Amino acid sequence: MRIPAPADTLRVARALLDLSQRAAAARADVFQKSLSKLESTDNILADTNLVLVDFYTAEGIEFLGDASIGTEVVRTGAKWTAPIDPEASPSVKLKFHAEDSAISFRAARALINASRVEIAKRTNLSISAIKGLENGEEWAESHQKLLRYYQESGVEFTGWGDPVTGKYYGVGVRWKAALLTDPANATA
Repeated sequence: MRIPAPADTLRVARALLDLSQRAAAARADVFQKSLSKLESTDNILADTNLVLVDFYTAEGIEFLGDASIGTEVVRTGAKWTAPIDPEASPSVKLKFHAEDSAISFRAARALINASRVEIAKRTNLSISAIKGLENGEEWAESHQKLLRYYQESGVEFTGWGDPVTGKYYGVGVRWKAALLTDPANATA
């Protein structure tokens, strides 16, 4: 049985590919209106959802989530597929998408489903700074401020760097793990 992807993971997958809703819908051969609904609401249009999952997977995106039978999927997100072994040969690594940066701020914003304007207000950064950081520009202070904001919002960044090539594999985002126990019930 195939499980449809939650709305947040579909948004992240599209953000990693840097596609507009219109472009993603055209390339996946689905209606843009359907894609828009799927990115905002879970558990609708299951067949179309799985068409999008297949499209994103074929493009190199891996969907993330933890689940046990009878529970909801948690720690959802998406990332670029990556070699399992960081020590893989260069010829193996060539088969995978690599990024210049270890952080995808665009994917993080998609995960929390916020506009650049909303993120700018929450972080006291300019909209142009948010856009620049999402496009890979490096401004140390702004980068750290935005990174800290997303981490405090529950976003976990994925991926690992290859010191030989200076590229990053498996770049993406997911929700951090929830507390496994209730702190109020913890014993000292």
